[in-house]
Amino acid sequence: MEKLKNIKGIIWDLDDTLYSVTPALHQSMRESVARAVVKMGYDINFDDALKLAEESQEKHRLTVKMLVDKFGIEKRDLHIPFHAEMDHTVTNACPDLPSAFRALPDVKHVLMTHASRDWAVRMLPHLGLEDFFEPHAIMGLEDVDFNHKHESDIVTKRSLEILETDPNETAFAEDRDWNLNIPHKMGLTTVLIDHPSQPKDLPMHVDYRFDKAVNFLKNI
Repeated sequence: MEKLKNIKGIIWDLDDTLYSVTPALHQSMRESVARAVVKMGYDINFDDALKLAEESQEKHRLTVKMLVDKFGIEKRDLHIPFHAEMDHTVTNACPDLPSAFRALPDVKHVLMTHASRDWAVRMLPHLGLEDFFEPHAIMGLEDVDFNHKHESDIVTKRSLEILETDPNETAFAEDRDWNLNIPHKMGLTTVLIDHPSQPKDLPMHVDYRFDKAVNFLKNI
């Protein structure tokens, strides 16, 4: 745990990192994309849209894919309406996480999610973490011009600017190892918050692996 001793800033993912996605949230996602597409004015009713969302998740593991393909919807146009319909109250907060954050008063935090900023702003109070993230340190995909973490270094560069930390004193915490490739190349300490989809053997670009965020924080 040598690299964790000098951590002054952490870049956090949100979903499946600061909390675990549950079947109830997956159901909310299916209903949310159906409602969003109907509200956007496409020629489909809610029940049919929901059936497509359910079929899409089963076949492609993406609730939006078949609706996007059917109507030629730009994902950027659907991004904010879709997340606006999601119900954050169906998620379960980790009761020990706020105190773990509080125990590290000198560590600064940035949140960068591939969901929308609005979703993050709603989730943080639900998780009891709103006091640890300044408003300008909460970013959704739309805030980085839809550049994904595994495709561009913009996310890491922007986060470092906000934190005002050097790469060697900054950790990047994620639940998907491929999102840690670029941060690793840039010299950050990479932390995988474990998820069933991830490989059993620790990839070379991952420095540490923890079963949940609270245990990562306890090792700083």
